[in-house]
Amino acid sequence: MSLFLTLLFSGCDSGVVTNTDDFIWRMVKGCIQLGVVPNINNTINMVPVDHVALCTSLAAVSCVGDDMRVLHVEASPLPTFNSVLSVLWKYGYAVEGCEYVEWRLRLERHAVEDNALFPLLHFVLDDLPTSTKAPELDDRNTRRLLEEEGEGTKKSVDDELMGKYLGWLVGAGFLPRPLDGKALPVMNDGRVIRASGRSGM
Repeated sequence: MSLFLTLLFSGCDSGVVTNTDDFIWRMVKGCIQLGVVPNINNTINMVPVDHVALCTSLAAVSCVGDDMRVLHVEASPLPTFNSVLSVLWKYGYAVEGCEYVEWRLRLERHAVEDNALFPLLHFVLDDLPTSTKAPELDDRNTRRLLEEEGEGTKKSVDDELMGKYLGWLVGAGFLPRPLDGKALPVMNDGRVIRASGRSGM
């Protein structure tokens, strides 16, 4: 399963919008609601949207040859589920870690309709360590294009950027504010921020 572009925050004149139906954000919220995060070390191709926009715009205006028809965008270094979910501790959320099988049992016992993962139970209760393996992408053409334009090729989602994303999601009302949220960035630049998930969860 590809989780490419999982962190797509889009800005517009009326504010900033993010899709809360995205699997990663449902996973983050569901774990917060459950109070437990699973130990899954699979990689996730989470790429900052400004880097994706740069790659896209360069591909659109550059004269690329037939040998560069495919331009994959891949995070470098690749985040993992563990690195993404461990950020919740850093920013004050009351969650504990456990092995995936234990997490799955707890979720199965306590799954209720207001849990963000409820619509995905058939998927998350199956075998996440197997079904969430990100494909290996060959991004050498994209890296070559970036290098030719003097742009950096190593872009990923680190703890600081995850904190900003969590701050947006708190401001949008999608995530609860952590009990110990002193370190969580307050994202308030005067614009409206809102979640665009279909379910409203």
